[in-house]
Amino acid sequence: MDLTQYHKQVKNEINFMSKKVVLITGAGRGLGRAIAEAYYQDGFNVIATDLDLILLSDISNKEGFTCIKLDVTSESDVRKCAEIVAENFGKLDVLISNAGIVDFYPVSEAGSERLKKIFDVNVFGLPELTKYFLPLLISSDGRLIVISSESYKVPSPFQPYAVSKQALESLYKATKIELSLKGIRSILIRPGAIQTRIIDDTIDFSKNIEGSFYKKEFSNFIDSISKYIGKISTAEDMAKIVLKAGIDKNPKRVYNINHNPLVSLLSLLPEKLKDFAIRKSLK
Repeated sequence: MDLTQYHKQVKNEINFMSKKVVLITGAGRGLGRAIAEAYYQDGFNVIATDLDLILLSDISNKEGFTCIKLDVTSESDVRKCAEIVAENFGKLDVLISNAGIVDFYPVSEAGSERLKKIFDVNVFGLPELTKYFLPLLISSDGRLIVISSESYKVPSPFQPYAVSKQALESLYKATKIELSLKGIRSILIRPGAIQTRIIDDTIDFSKNIEGSFYKKEFSNFIDSISKYIGKISTAEDMAKIVLKAGIDKNPKRVYNINHNPLVSLLSLLPEKLKDFAIRKSLK
């Protein structure tokens, strides 16, 4: 290697190490992918993770992206991912907990095993991430950004997703205070409807729940979904706000984005009146 090549290599290494580092879970598509692209455009080294590496194949060889297979429900996956980040970057400036799944069914008939599937991803993925990435976040004075949902306001019947998001927010509150003791700032994002596969799956969800006591009510619920979704934002517009949360000197503690006024109004009703309104809409 001649002197010119050596200087170029050193310069590239300095540029690489001077860049901030962000890790996003569920970055294969939808909001997660839009967030990854937004941080990449802002000059971050982006660690894009997903359960399915095929979804990341188009960026896997792109300079500035590092793609890692990550199942947030697997402790060994999360531990290995943290080890890779520590070895290759030595820091983590922003950790974005975005991975999530959606489903609809009567929660009173589901049983714990079926509910556990959605809770493992939407709720318990967060403590796995903080457990193993905490040292990197502390050393970098990093930030944790958690993607919740406006649905946390009204955990209605047949919506284990909304129930999981309310549980996530309770867990987040305790996590946020603990992390603040070590200089880590936490930000909660509560988006409304986003044009992603989740919203498509929601609108096209099957009414078929054979053997359920709630056939009629569940069918009415599925028919009503489109009325309660309200305005749909693009993933790119939502990602801009998630980027803002990661780079602003004084970000908001909570970003409430594109919330449906009907859902917000329903959340403000007294419990008895809220229950009555929901029951009536399902009969």
